[in-house]
Amino acid sequence: MHTPKLCQHTTQTRIIAAILSGLALSLPAAADSVLSVGPRTVQTLVVEQLFGRAGRWYLIDDGGCYTYLESPHTHLALNRLVLQAHLSSRLGQRMGKDCLGTDFASNVTLSGKLHGSGHSLILDDMRIDRVDDESTRSALNLALQVDPKLIPRAANIDVSEFVRKKLIASGGAAARLDDLRIANITTQADAVVIQFDLSLSVP
Repeated sequence: MHTPKLCQHTTQTRIIAAILSGLALSLPAAADSVLSVGPRTVQTLVVEQLFGRAGRWYLIDDGGCYTYLESPHTHLALNRLVLQAHLSSRLGQRMGKDCLGTDFASNVTLSGKLHGSGHSLILDDMRIDRVDDESTRSALNLALQVDPKLIPRAANIDVSEFVRKKLIASGGAAARLDDLRIANITTQADAVVIQFDLSLSVP
């Protein structure tokens, strides 16, 4: 009488095991899973989730006044994610839909620390490490002295969305991701190691 339930439970267990095995997810502890995200995938996550407006990440978007990054390239350093990109900016006073100011452009290097909150990677402690163009660097420094909060200091990357679309869906299984909670993040030179709890279900 209990055979259908047993088969369903066995099938569900096999599907979940196959997903975790096929995606190089390991289980070091009963409630913890580990996902090691390499540099190429980090680059993909950053581009898809932060540069989603025609390939741009807007740090400032105030009418005609703006600062955005494009052409991003990421790499990992100990405890930090480093982002090299091209910055375009018009800094000044907003007047209706226009901005009375000056245009600046430069290649820049930013970095931030990664930590987890819920199902998201939080890139915080963001700082501008290098601005190649001298006039752009001076303008940004002046603007940040006037308003230190002018450029955001944090950004969110949704890991659950990545796992749901890129991993589970691409695996061809009918499993549904019900919940994902990040417990710890370690940023190494060759990978971002994410420890997390997850809950899956199948129809």
